[in-house]
Formats: sequence, C-alpha cells, structure tokens
Amino acid sequence: MPPREQRGRLGRRLVIGIYVIALSYLVIVGFASVIPQVFWPESDDSFDVDCADGLRILYDELDAVRLEYLSSNVSNPAALREKLESWDLRLNALRNRCDEDKVHLLNKYRHRVELNLQRYMREDAPLANRVAETLGSTPDQTPTNPTEPAP
Repeated sequence: MPPREQRGRLGRRLVIGIYVIALSYLVIVGFASVIPQVFWPESDDSFDVDCADGLRILYDELDAVRLEYLSSNVSNPAALREKLESWDLRLNALRNRCDEDKVHLLNKYRHRVELNLQRYMREDAPLANRVAETLGSTPDQTPTNPTEPAP
C-alpha cells in the first residue's frame, strides 16, 4: 500500500477519534449540568410564605417589573435577567408548597412577560426614545398640563 493512502487512513482515524472524544465530552457535560437543573433547581429558602401569599407577591412583583420597563423605555436585557433570576429562585421555593398547576401558570406568565419585554426593548423602546427626544421630553416624564385634542 502506498504511503499516501496509509497517511490518509491514519488521518481519518485520528479525526474520528478526536470527534468521538469531543462528542462524548459534550454529552457528559450536558447531562451533568442539565439534569440537576431540571430535577433539583436552586431556590431561595428564605422566601418563607404560604402558597397563596407567595404567588400573589410574585405576580405583583412581575407586573411591577413589566410596568417599570414599559414606562422607562430601558433597552438593557441584562438588567431584566438579573431581576428575574431572584424571582425564579423564589418561585422555585414555592414549588413544594403550592399546587403544580398554579406555579406552572405563573411561570408561563413570567416567560411571556420576559419575551414581550425583550421584544419591546429590541424594537419599540428605541423608537419611543427617539420620539421622546424629538418631542423634547424624556420617556418617564409626564406632561404637567396635558392638552386634550379638540373635538
């Protein structure tokens, strides 16, 4: 067998070996990090309230965050993620005390709020800021004497 073919076989075997090792590493690391997050999520155990009060507190807090972002036209998603991380830890603390359907419904609402705010920050907040600059005001200021349109 010519030396060129032998080098080709050796190269293919070497590449296949590297590929198998890398793929095995990714599978092991993936399972090692995902499974604990799914079955044993972190929680804030200091959030010690009963189910109904805890769900109401988290719901009101989520609405306050949503209104804060909509009123200020902030376009920084990193700050939103930081606020929602502590919210998630407190919701995880309620999972053991509450009905699973209620927790799931509130979590679904949380993710919808996050997705809508991310879209708002990406698309609408810059436009609202430009409009506010054009009109000579900042987004969080309300006019002192709002004029009403004439009929």
